[in-house]
Amino acid sequence: MCGITGFFAHDPAAPARVEELVAMGEAMKHRGPDAHGSTLHSGIGLHNRRLAILDLSPDGNQPMYSPDGSIAVVFNGEIFNFRELRAELEAHGVRFRSQSDTEVLVYLYERHRDDRPERMLARLNGFFTLAIHDRRHDTLFIARDRVGVKPLHYAMTPRGLLFGSELKTLLAEGSLSRELDPAALLDFLCLRYVPAPRTIWKGAKKLPAGHWMKVRRDGRGGLDVQIEKWWDLPPFGTARESEGDLAERLWELLVDSVKLRLLSDVPLGAFLSGGLDSSAVVAAMAQLQGRDVHAVTIGFKGWDQSEVDHARVVAQALSIRHEVHELEPAAMELVDTLADYFDEPFSDPSAIPTYLLARAARKSVTVALSGDGGDECFAGYRRYRFDQAEHRVRALLPGPLFRTLFRLGGAAWPKGDWVPKSLRAKTTLENLGRDPAAAYFRSVSQMEIGEARALLHPDLRAAVADHDPSAEHRRWYGAAPAGSDSLARAQYADFHTWLPEYILAKSDRATMAVSLEAREPLLDWRLVEFAASVPAGLKIRAGVGKQLFRVAAAAHLPAHTIARGKQGFAPPLKEWVKRELASSKPFDVPRAIDGAAVATLLGRHRAGARDHSEPLYALRVLRAFERRWQPGG
Repeated sequence: MCGITGFFAHDPAAPARVEELVAMGEAMKHRGPDAHGSTLHSGIGLHNRRLAILDLSPDGNQPMYSPDGSIAVVFNGEIFNFRELRAELEAHGVRFRSQSDTEVLVYLYERHRDDRPERMLARLNGFFTLAIHDRRHDTLFIARDRVGVKPLHYAMTPRGLLFGSELKTLLAEGSLSRELDPAALLDFLCLRYVPAPRTIWKGAKKLPAGHWMKVRRDGRGGLDVQIEKWWDLPPFGTARESEGDLAERLWELLVDSVKLRLLSDVPLGAFLSGGLDSSAVVAAMAQLQGRDVHAVTIGFKGWDQSEVDHARVVAQALSIRHEVHELEPAAMELVDTLADYFDEPFSDPSAIPTYLLARAARKSVTVALSGDGGDECFAGYRRYRFDQAEHRVRALLPGPLFRTLFRLGGAAWPKGDWVPKSLRAKTTLENLGRDPAAAYFRSVSQMEIGEARALLHPDLRAAVADHDPSAEHRRWYGAAPAGSDSLARAQYADFHTWLPEYILAKSDRATMAVSLEAREPLLDWRLVEFAASVPAGLKIRAGVGKQLFRVAAAAHLPAHTIARGKQGFAPPLKEWVKRELASSKPFDVPRAIDGAAVATLLGRHRAGARDHSEPLYALRVLRAFERRWQPGG
């Protein structure tokens, strides 16, 4: 596990120094505290910060080179099938100098460099971002893993192309302007995060998950940049086996995925929340390792939503070593700490417990397996069930007339926490008045687009008058493979937006902040493609999600764990916001936000008319970002 960064200058003869690369890497030294290395040739520079996981010797340091020096590689991630690939390459006469997975990339690229080097990516089982300088062809090849476990940012500046695992590495180089993208701000207010390909900075972008980039000089003093998608989900719902056979295959895949991810030369453990996904991963570890499993759990003292007791039940049933940390509920001060690591506004409050969990686990392990990806693969989110129900109503009452009636009903229905839960139908009615893609986008948003736009400072508001934050999400919803049902479309959209840029971005930044590697067995590409093939009726049945996953895990976990619904890793946000507002200091309004709009928001919240804990937390996050990353913040 590492961090990578570098540049590709327009002019190969332009002045460039290795010290620049070192400074870019120093900005993310938390990603790789064990070693660092650089290479600079013809205006193309690569740098790596190393967190040593495999082959702890200096032989595993990066960059790595081909024997003739014409290929240089820097790499962030793990290739779990590297031994199989290594044996294949050795059979063709390759002699390896290390025991590292990185060296396999050198020779895989060498085999394909003269036809289609991107073909090597399909051979890799793991998570990664990689950058390969092909000095013979004067090209740079960059790629991101299938589902986007590891990040990659890039920017075109007057100097040329900059890239890096974190945005702060691009800023450290100095030629990227710190000009905010108003559209990205609006996206953040709606979604809690900035979706790819945007970043918070106008001049920088994210390489989307499952994409590669080739960069070469165009012969006219500029750069030719080619970006293509190299992996996508297969058609949904194609499996025809019985439920029992599919459940057996699922568990076998999970165990094999976990087995691959136990490969480590440093201490390894697991995150255990007590939910189905992390519990199943730990159960698979116990099947392979017996009692030699180290699981870590955190909770908040006095918080009635804590899953600590559920995690204890699983740990006791599996007879594994279990480490529990129960923390004080007040943790808002960590918003400022996380601004150092997230680099752009990110207002999922569960980022705080994820960081605290990683920090606690790092005291005893360097690698931790997690349950991320189970909800996206096997339809565990409540919104999937609600979306299916809405589609059934639309099918019964089709046409523009009923849609208009639902829209009018939603507008008239009261909104407020004082409304009894059984009568909170406003969102459902409003969704039924929308087209399916717009309704599903609303289910993954924290705020309506109009409400979010009204919060922006008037100058920024005018700049985003025509921007639609739902456009990228709607594009993926509509691009699902032919024949996809409503659940498949929702999952397909999530795999291209929510999962890589929200769930996995949170995990990456929070764990890397403490130099901990997280591994996600449920996102092994074989398991992901298998999950796509499972029919919707085996994912959601009788209003309960993850049906097939429950059947597969039933013989390995307590019945209570199998039957539990999703709880989530949510901290006591309402209590945090209440304490923050109760302090004597005034609310610190972000510079990008309209103070009058915030006053109205606070008034409604304090009066109990609306619970605005989420948007108020988002504003707190945005202000922390401004102070940390904007000039004069």
